[in-house]
Amino acid sequence: MKIAAAGPVYDGLEAPAHQKSCAFTNVYLGHDNTLYVSGRWGSERDSLDGHPCVFTSSDFGDTWEKRYDGHGQWDWDGKRGENKCLTCTELSTAVLTATSLLVDRSHRDRPFINPLTQGILPMRIVHSRSSDGGRTWEPPRIMDTSPHVAASTCTHAIIPLAGGLLVQPYEHWKEYDDPAPGVPAARLRYSHDQGETWPDFATVAQHPDNRLAYWDQRLAVHPDTRQLVAMFWTHDFTLGKDIDVHIGWGSADGHEWSVPQPTALPGQHCQPLALGGDRLLAAYSHRGDPPGIALSISDDFGKTWDRGRDIMAYDSTLGSESGAGHSRSQADLWNDMEKWRFGHPRAVPLPNGEVFVVFYAGDDEIKSARWVRVSLE
Repeated sequence: MKIAAAGPVYDGLEAPAHQKSCAFTNVYLGHDNTLYVSGRWGSERDSLDGHPCVFTSSDFGDTWEKRYDGHGQWDWDGKRGENKCLTCTELSTAVLTATSLLVDRSHRDRPFINPLTQGILPMRIVHSRSSDGGRTWEPPRIMDTSPHVAASTCTHAIIPLAGGLLVQPYEHWKEYDDPAPGVPAARLRYSHDQGETWPDFATVAQHPDNRLAYWDQRLAVHPDTRQLVAMFWTHDFTLGKDIDVHIGWGSADGHEWSVPQPTALPGQHCQPLALGGDRLLAAYSHRGDPPGIALSISDDFGKTWDRGRDIMAYDSTLGSESGAGHSRSQADLWNDMEKWRFGHPRAVPLPNGEVFVVFYAGDDEIKSARWVRVSLE
């Protein structure tokens, strides 16, 4: 693998104050080969002015157009709200369906994470549609996640499966004022009526004694067998630190899953990308030294990884990341997250055989959406 080209989607150095900090980056390649990059922008990583934007490119990253700027356009039952993402896909040609995470920000003095309980502000997973290429969006529809509270989409789009079945990956933690330990789990929610209702769920990963957290699941589908694969940022509560990215394999309908296994990939958020046959690419945030966005290749759908072909899609030149490699409390981990300078890599294959990767990166004050095109040969 090698880097073929790289650049910014939207440079935070030139952005207004309310768009200096980017996070939760995503990418989708439309039916007409338009690239859609979305994410959350704000004055800080955790700020009341957080909002989604959508950028598009018709030349695979060389030039970009801002299609949608959601600043001030989302609320929570008429109160102040924050939309952390618009993660796009096309369930029908030329109609974008976006998965979003709406957060109640009506209590202006409350941070996203409760510093005493580590619970999370009230959230809703919603879906919105756009018929004009992401320029405007219909009112959102709430996805019922009961009985699971504090449910998050992990910025993952809806996945269409065989027979018209739709699945929405999500995870859950605990509510804001809940003093009990969090019990994290990764799930799939099912719709049998094209997203109108989501009555059923399946468990992708949950540790039996809550020792490990399988966070931020990212899924890919085998192009031939339709088998599902999920990769997880995995945290060991006993050690107080992150361990290797874990991987699990699921049935084509997502109802049956293997127990997650370690990959020996030393990362956090990890995007698997099916490349054809049994080849699988992993794009992940590497917090240890040297810090950056790493890419690894597997020729057996994630069972083993050829580390000799690894490359860094992005090198951070600002030194070690906050908390990297150290044991820390849950509260310290949440604080670390607010300080990280890069992350959330996502990837799609391009028609010419290259891979397009998007992520956020910057310094302690400014973080931009960035991209690289990667040649696999």
